[in-house]
Amino acid sequence: MHEAAVTQALVEQVRAALPERARLEVCRIEVGELEHLDGEVMGSIWRAMTAGTDLAGALLEIERIALRVRCGACAGEFVPEDKAILVCPACGAVRPEVLAGSGITLRSLEVEEGG
Repeated sequence: MHEAAVTQALVEQVRAALPERARLEVCRIEVGELEHLDGEVMGSIWRAMTAGTDLAGALLEIERIALRVRCGACAGEFVPEDKAILVCPACGAVRPEVLAGSGITLRSLEVEEGG
């Protein structure tokens, strides 16, 4: 399950970024449309991986980033109707440059500072 490996890496990244004595309330990430990750599955795995830890109860908020492409031949930008077919609708070339919609980004951590 791809979601489990990604979520485990995310938990490790959050722990490394979390200030000392801070309690995580919300972890916000962006997931590109090309990543083929199920947000509900990731949320379930997040809750299971953080249960009984210092991250327990923290919310995982996922924002999906739509695929946007630039044609390498004519430089036209487009949003493909089918993300598996990246043919330029303007010139018919298959030279896509992905501008948005790939990758996973840890966008922000909302924390409560401890004393």
